[in-house]
Amino acid sequence: MAVRRNAITGEPIVFAPGRAGRPSVDDSSGCPFCPGNEQQTPPELTRLGELAPGPWTARVFRNKYPAVTGHEVIVESHVHDDTFDRLTNAVDVVRLYRDRYAAHRDAAYTSLFKNHGARAGATIPHIHSQLMPLPFVPSRIARESEAFARAATCPLCAPLEHIIHETEHFRWLAPHASFIAYQQWLVPKQHVADFAVFQEAQLADLAALLQLATRATRTIADAHNWSFVSFPRTPTAHFYVELFPRLTTVAGFELGTGTFIEIIDPAAAARRLQDAASS
Repeated sequence: MAVRRNAITGEPIVFAPGRAGRPSVDDSSGCPFCPGNEQQTPPELTRLGELAPGPWTARVFRNKYPAVTGHEVIVESHVHDDTFDRLTNAVDVVRLYRDRYAAHRDAAYTSLFKNHGARAGATIPHIHSQLMPLPFVPSRIARESEAFARAATCPLCAPLEHIIHETEHFRWLAPHASFIAYQQWLVPKQHVADFAVFQEAQLADLAALLQLATRATRTIADAHNWSFVSFPRTPTAHFYVELFPRLTTVAGFELGTGTFIEIIDPAAAARRLQDAASS
C-alpha cells in the first residue's frame, strides 16, 4: 500500500496491488461474512449480538485485502441476502457506524461507504459497508471544504429544491445539479460538520431515513452506493449522506474531463422516489 501523487495536480492516488487478489463470492456457499465462517476473516474489532443463544447481528473486522492501513469491513447482518431497508436493528448499526468512524478521529480523513451489488463495486454480495482512514484529505473533500469556507452562508442550510421527504432532523432530496441518475442527499437540518458528534435522536432519524431511501432506491436498481460525507476539520461545512442507484457507467467523457452528463432531471427523480417511498 502506498500513496502516490499525480505528476500534474499533486492529487493523491492509493496504490494497493494486494486488492487484486480479492475473491468473488456469488452466493452464501462459503461466504466469509456468514455465521460459521468467522475464521475466514481477520479477528473482530467489535460486534453486535452474541453467537449464543442467537447469532451476532453485526461484526466489524479489518479488511483482509486492505487499500490502506486500518481499512475495516462492517457486516451489518448475519443474514446473507439482507438489505439495509430490511434490518430490524438499523439504529444500532448506524450507531456502530458512528463509533467506528469516531475511532479513527486521528486520520486525515475517514471515508465510510457502501457498495451494494456487483455493479456498485461489491465483490461479496453479503450486506456490508467499509471504512477507510486515510493519511490525506481526498481532493473532493478539500474542494467542498474550501467552497463551504468561502460561502457567505452555508449552502445546505439554505432552502433546498426537490425535497423527497423530511423528518424531524433531516431532509432527503434530489440535488438540483445531480451528477448521476437518481442521486440523493440526506442533509441534517441542524448545521453539523462531522458525523462523530451525532446524538441518539439524530442517529435514529438517520437510520429510519436510510432505510426509506434504500427501499426507494432499490425500486430503481438493486445495486447502489452511499457515502457519508463529513468535514471534521471544517466547522463551516455541512455533513450529508450521498446515495444513488447504479444504472449508468462512468465512461470516457466523464473520466477524461471530470465532468458528468446527467440523464434524469432531479425534479423527476424526486417524484419517482417520493412515489416509491410512499408505496
